[in-house]
Amino acid sequence: MKSQFMTQTELACLQVSGKTLEQDERGIKVTLLPDGNMLKVFRLRGWFSSSLIYSNARSFCRNAVRLQKRNISTVEIVSLHHIESSNFKAVVYVPIAGESVRNLLGQALANDKMFDNLGIFIAKLHQHGIHFRSLHLGNIILCNDGSLGLIDIADMRIYPWPLFCNTRARNFKHLCRYEADMQLIGKEIWQALLRGYFNYSPMAATCQAKINRTITGITHIF
Repeated sequence: MKSQFMTQTELACLQVSGKTLEQDERGIKVTLLPDGNMLKVFRLRGWFSSSLIYSNARSFCRNAVRLQKRNISTVEIVSLHHIESSNFKAVVYVPIAGESVRNLLGQALANDKMFDNLGIFIAKLHQHGIHFRSLHLGNIILCNDGSLGLIDIADMRIYPWPLFCNTRARNFKHLCRYEADMQLIGKEIWQALLRGYFNYSPMAATCQAKINRTITGITHIF
């Protein structure tokens, strides 16, 4: 996707006209625009970064296209921008219509059936060779049509083969490190997630055991 030039004034005007959804000490990160689209700003964290060669904003756009080709729901890219007199990049995109799984925790929808489907969804990602390194319940969306999708997709590798066992275990380790999520899920519903995952994923018993050991080693719900 070709990057379009945006002035600092144009960026500020867009941010002022919309609603700030996320920001940090360096400034506004995500803005809900008046037309319903999102504006996400990507800032470099240091002078020496691989993002200088291939920006996180461009990875975000590329991953959206690659996920869509695999029939995985995600954001729809509208435009990519480079910001005047800076290393900043920005992306305008159409968000997914739905609610994050994290926001649904503790509600009636967060039941065995939904987490069984979530396990199947994660298994499909792994079978498609998708290592989503920002995998957590805040980045998984229950879409209005009942499907599951992904947001915040810049940090992702997609391989032409299913993920190896060590990578699967590492991805689960990332998912389980959010202790507040794990406590809200509880043991029974988490078991539904694992049941969906293992039923969908063809794998050796040794790999299943490795994933279970990884999960047990970092969470206190078992």
